[in-house]
Amino acid sequence: MRIYIVFIFTYFGCMCASYAQDILYTSSGNKIQAKVLEISNVEIKYKDYSNIDGPTYVIYSADVVLIQFSNGSTQIINSNAPSLKPIKTETIVTKKVEKKQQPNLYYLNPNLISINALALANGDVTLMYDRDFLNSKLSLSVLGGYNFNAKMNFFNGYINDSKVHAKKNYDVGLGVNFMPKNTKRGQYFVGLLGKYMSYNYDNVIDTSNNQSRYEKSSGYQMAIMVTNGWVVRVTPRFNFKIFASIGAPINAPELKPKYSYSPKLYLGYCFGYRF
Repeated sequence: MRIYIVFIFTYFGCMCASYAQDILYTSSGNKIQAKVLEISNVEIKYKDYSNIDGPTYVIYSADVVLIQFSNGSTQIINSNAPSLKPIKTETIVTKKVEKKQQPNLYYLNPNLISINALALANGDVTLMYDRDFLNSKLSLSVLGGYNFNAKMNFFNGYINDSKVHAKKNYDVGLGVNFMPKNTKRGQYFVGLLGKYMSYNYDNVIDTSNNQSRYEKSSGYQMAIMVTNGWVVRVTPRFNFKIFASIGAPINAPELKPKYSYSPKLYLGYCFGYRF
């Protein structure tokens, strides 16, 4: 019985050894699981390990780097095999397409023509024209107004109190503004405004016999003022502008002494159309 068991284990051991795999390493980087049958300088014959009873395969010795046998030993077949080169793959560079920013419709039109509603309280019909430059960072302002009052009111009280029957005729102005802050629909601005105003008055030429004689005279006032305010773009076309200007006359009409150092003020609340 003992001899019979030994025989069985010996038989299966021989069967396993006969089917143990050899591994062929090729110069292309592949591994072939096989049972090597014959090795020569030209070719190597082998069986596919998964089909030992199948056909015999032949591979050129020049295409094999080494063989690792089932017993753990190795045999170098071609020590000068070409080095493996990585497969060249085409690199596709995807260019990031930046989304083009849509223009702000509220800033497409650089011209604004408006009327100063606040000046109407002084009897003035004043139109203003504004032109934007440098991506709405800078603007040029021009104003012109005509007065329909028979005499000056409290907006020009200094002159009215110093002159007899003073009446404003018209005013014109030129300014430049810088916009340090622009939002989607609003702009804060600060700048300089030069303003010229023409007026008439009665000049006393004779006070004899306790009577005064007058003659019509004309005068003017010029002033340089600092301006600041806001432009609000309600729609791309309809805008309004509010501002306040303060400065000093650069020519001093003959005013009463108490008004010698009085500042010059100009306020605006304008509604306009942008184009």
